[in-house]
Amino acid sequence: MNRFVRALTVLSCGLAVIPPAGYGADALSWRECVRLAKDKNPQLVSAQQVIRQNKAAKGITRSGYLPQISANLGAEVSRQEGGLSAGELAVYSAAGVGASQLLRQGVSTTSNKVEKYSYGVSGTQMLFDGLKTIYDVNSAQSLVEYAQYQYAYTSSQLRHDLRLAFVQLLKAQESIVISKEITARWKKNRELVLMRYKAGREHRGSLMSAEANLAQAHYRLLQAERSITAAQRGLLRQMGFYSFTSVRAGGTLRGAIQHDRNKPDFNNIVDAHPLVLQIVKRKESARYTEKSQIAGLSPVISATGSIGKSDDKFLPKNTNWSAGVQATLPLFDGGNRYYNIEKARAAHRQLKADELNTREQVILALEQKWIDWQNAIDLVGVQRKFLAAAEERSRIAEAEYSLGLVLFDNWIIIEDDLAQKKLAYLDARANELNAEAEWIQAKGETLDYDL
Repeated sequence: MNRFVRALTVLSCGLAVIPPAGYGADALSWRECVRLAKDKNPQLVSAQQVIRQNKAAKGITRSGYLPQISANLGAEVSRQEGGLSAGELAVYSAAGVGASQLLRQGVSTTSNKVEKYSYGVSGTQMLFDGLKTIYDVNSAQSLVEYAQYQYAYTSSQLRHDLRLAFVQLLKAQESIVISKEITARWKKNRELVLMRYKAGREHRGSLMSAEANLAQAHYRLLQAERSITAAQRGLLRQMGFYSFTSVRAGGTLRGAIQHDRNKPDFNNIVDAHPLVLQIVKRKESARYTEKSQIAGLSPVISATGSIGKSDDKFLPKNTNWSAGVQATLPLFDGGNRYYNIEKARAAHRQLKADELNTREQVILALEQKWIDWQNAIDLVGVQRKFLAAAEERSRIAEAEYSLGLVLFDNWIIIEDDLAQKKLAYLDARANELNAEAEWIQAKGETLDYDL
C-alpha cells in the first residue's frame, strides 16, 4: 500500500523520474496499475456520469407520481385614467356646468387608483393515467441498469487495453535485457573470430560477418531502448495520466503456472456478460415504453385544489378556496399516439433481434479467444524447448569452433539461431499474456477481476 501511495503521488505530480528497467527503481505492480486506472481513467469517469444522468432521469419521471404544489404571491396597482384636464374643467365651469352635473352625465372628474393583493397555494395530484407513469418509471429504471452494465463493459475494455499496455512495457523491458545479452554474446564471438583471424585460421569474410552481426545486435539494442518510451506512454494513458513520466512495470512475462485447460460452459458466461445484459436492459426499457404509449390512450384523472386570500388591502383577509377532479381523454391528435405506439413496438422487436445476434457474437468471441489462449500456452512450451535446444547447440558449437572442429559458416548459423530463439521465446510469452487478457475481456471481466 505504501508503494501504491508513493506511485500515485509520483504520477499525479508528473515530476519524479523513475529510471528505466534494470536500474533498481520501484516498479508499478499490475494491481497498482489497475487501482490507478480505476480512479483516474476518463472513460470510466464518463461512464459513471452516464449512470448518474439516468438515475436523475428516473427521478424526473417518478416525480409525476407526487403532488405538484405551487405557491403564489401577488400585488397589483392600477389607475383608471378617465378624469378631465384642468383646462376642460375651466371651460365647463365658465359655461355654468358643475362637477355634480358632469358626474350625473357619466363624466369622471378624477383618476381612480386600484390596489389588489393576494397569496395562496395550489396543487394537483394525478390519480390515474392508465399506469403510464408506472411504465415510464420502469423504463427509466431499466436504463439505469443499462448504464451500469455499460460501465461494466467499459471497465472490461479498459482492463483489456491496460493489460496489453502493461505487457507491452514488460516486453520492452525484457527486450532490453535480452538485447544486451545478445550484444554481449556477439561481441564475444567477434573477439573469438578476430583471434582466429590474427592467427591465420580464419579469413577476412568471417571477421566481417562477425562484425556485421555485432552491429545488428547493437541496432536491436538501440531499437529496444527507444521503444520503451512509447510503451511507457501507452501504460500512462490507460491509467489516465497524460504527462509523461518514466515508469517501470513490475513482474515478468510469465503466465500462470497452473492453467485451467478445461473448456468452460460458454452459455453460462453469456448470461452474465455485460454486453448481452446491456441489450437485455434496453429491450426491457423498450417494452415498458411500448406499454406506456398504449397507456397514453386512457383518460388521465387528476385532483386539483387551491386556497388563498385576496383583498384590496395588505394584508388580504378574504379567503378563497377551490377543489375538484379533472379528467382528460384524448380523442384525436392526427394519429400521433398511434404512430408512437408503432415506433415503440418496432424498437422492442429490433432489440429482441439484437439480443439474439449479440449472444451469438459473444459466444463466437468466447470460442475463438479461448482457443487462441490455449494455443498461446502450448506455443510457449514449444518455444521453451526450442530455446533450450538452441542454447545446448550453441555451447557445443562454440567449443567445437574454438578447437577448429566446426566451420565458421556452420557455427554462425547456430549462434544466429540462438538469438532468434531468445526473441521468439520473448514474443511467445508476451503473446500468452495478451491472449489471456483477450480471453478475460471476452468473458466480460472488469477491473475488479484483479482486485
